[in-house]
Amino acid sequence: MAQLKSIQRYLLIIHKIRSENGIHMQDLRQWVEDELAAHGNEEIAVSERTLKRDITDLRDYLGIPIGSSRTRGYYFQEDEVSDEGNIETVLESFNLLNALNADTGMGRFIFPERRPYRGNGHLYPLLKAIQKRMPVSIRYKKYGEGEDFRQKVFPYALKQWRSRWYLLGIPDGKEQMRTYGLDRILDLEPLGGRFKAKEISDIETSYKDCYGIYNDERLPVEKVIISYDKREGEYVKSQPIHHSQKPLQDLPEHERLVISLHVKITKELKLELLARGFSLQVHQPESLRREIHDIYKNGMEANARENPFEQCDGK
Repeated sequence: MAQLKSIQRYLLIIHKIRSENGIHMQDLRQWVEDELAAHGNEEIAVSERTLKRDITDLRDYLGIPIGSSRTRGYYFQEDEVSDEGNIETVLESFNLLNALNADTGMGRFIFPERRPYRGNGHLYPLLKAIQKRMPVSIRYKKYGEGEDFRQKVFPYALKQWRSRWYLLGIPDGKEQMRTYGLDRILDLEPLGGRFKAKEISDIETSYKDCYGIYNDERLPVEKVIISYDKREGEYVKSQPIHHSQKPLQDLPEHERLVISLHVKITKELKLELLARGFSLQVHQPESLRREIHDIYKNGMEANARENPFEQCDGK
């Protein structure tokens, strides 16, 4: 609960400073208290010391460019905003947080996805370990395998994929980056000392040809051509499968959307294609076309067999 209140204060601070040309601490403190009270936190008193610490955290840990001066108070240093989209995303979270609060009455009209995931409690200690270049010891269990194991890991980054969080780190004694699902970390222990980080120019860039969380360096980048019927195609246009997605104008559409992707063909990509597979047709490469065909064929055969749960009442 304490962490949730801190996050709520962070969002309030960002929202107010962002919307003002400058605001002094006394006015900011009063506004934050009023907003918290309006959302059911009437017993909470916010000190100037707490808000100053929050602002320092926003600067140091989230890179939010908040400046300050005696005359102007706190303000956004617009010339230092390197990623406007990140700030807008944070503000969208603020607006959603307000809308979902039951006291506003909006909770009756907004139904967020309720999918609990294990492991999110590891986010904060991992973030601190990454910032301090501190190795961690994790007890990890892969899905589908019986035994868990303990491993020393040098953490480099956190990546989110479909509401799940993953740690990108290098196991002790190895050279290649590995991916660890936080929901599979059974326990985590920060270790003493600091490690000398390897030079990794841009982790995010290394994923530019991937779809999903896993980056298999052995896989080539391939040109994938697929098509959907008109209705399904509208969904794919409104939310592209991959940033490399392009419409192909040189192919006859026949009331179908034909697109190309330049991407590594991973398991996650196949699952994404199958997720909207009512009208999916794979044109290229032939190996993917055959694989999708076999998946559909195996599914048809499995559903054609006698159903052992036909008499099951679901209890």
